[in-house]
Amino acid sequence: MSPVVTVPHRFAKLLSEVAAQLRLRGSDPALELAGRFGLRRYFERHQTGDTGLADNEWMERAAQLRKEARDLSAALRNAGIAHFFFKGIALLGRFYRLDDRRLDDIDLLVELDGRNEAMAVLHAHGYADLGEPGVWGPASERPGVTMFRVDPETGERDTHAPLLDLHWGFEPVSTVLPTEGITLPRAIWARVEMDQRLPVLPDELHAALVLHHLVRHDLLHVRGLLDLALLWETLPRDAGARLTELAGHLGVGRALSIVGRVLVDDLLLFPIRGVRLGARDWRARVALRRLRLRDWLAWAGRHAADRQHHVTVTRSLAWRRFLLADSPDVGQLTSELFKPPEEYLSWRWPDARAPGQAWRQHLATALRA
Repeated sequence: MSPVVTVPHRFAKLLSEVAAQLRLRGSDPALELAGRFGLRRYFERHQTGDTGLADNEWMERAAQLRKEARDLSAALRNAGIAHFFFKGIALLGRFYRLDDRRLDDIDLLVELDGRNEAMAVLHAHGYADLGEPGVWGPASERPGVTMFRVDPETGERDTHAPLLDLHWGFEPVSTVLPTEGITLPRAIWARVEMDQRLPVLPDELHAALVLHHLVRHDLLHVRGLLDLALLWETLPRDAGARLTELAGHLGVGRALSIVGRVLVDDLLLFPIRGVRLGARDWRARVALRRLRLRDWLAWAGRHAADRQHHVTVTRSLAWRRFLLADSPDVGQLTSELFKPPEEYLSWRWPDARAPGQAWRQHLATALRA
């Protein structure tokens, strides 16, 4: 009988091919590449068949994140605030063991109407606003805020405690720079369910949120790509209508058709009824030609260390937003590319002596990239 070939095995084969293409060195170049994506232990475990927990830096942090998420959920629940968790923290115990996957923060979503009450609970729980030093954009227009736990002894940030990304909406993918967010339809909240002692969305709705994050991060978040593939593999064959509807609401319906085609072709996943795969027009055809998974992973591997890539306006990033967004704002993308707001320029080029110099530095970088 032939061995069962699963998503991690197919993904690992691609990592080996891409590592050779990138000429990575080391005892196992594929694992070196997986490490760039925060997934080394996950693929190491599947490669060796080891089922034990490895004592690594991610295990302790993941355990801390999960405990913190459960404590926060209890506090929000006691306050009567509707909420759920998504992305990495919501997938621990299902697809990932504690030591498998790098977790940078806790992603928590509340309803817009409950935002202020949720922040009050979090402040009482020892959290403060980080101030988003790594993201440009007026705080009033952001659909979320990053928070950190305060050390009660020093009053400063506790660098050992996890960051918390509190969301009440999602940034549109129609532009590069952040704008006013998209909130979830109220009916979505009735679908929240408990798993691993945390409130989460059903897999098909969670997959839409993961896809949105992947597009918003310019397809470089390979952990999110693997999350999406693992979620896709578990979906009932009739889940496509709900996935498609929420993806369209978030402006990534086109991306669902394109990325879904890649998952089916390159990872041999089954199509899902209700998800239309492939190219619908010339923009989708161009995007699909550039997204064969081997080339995608090679490109992501070269940019893995650039944490500001998805919020830095460049010609290539604006072009991909144009190709992937359901309704790209061409005028806004053009304006961001050639004459972005002065606030963005001062954030991106803080050492410039004058706005004109910052603008010239922006153009040189944006049009070259």
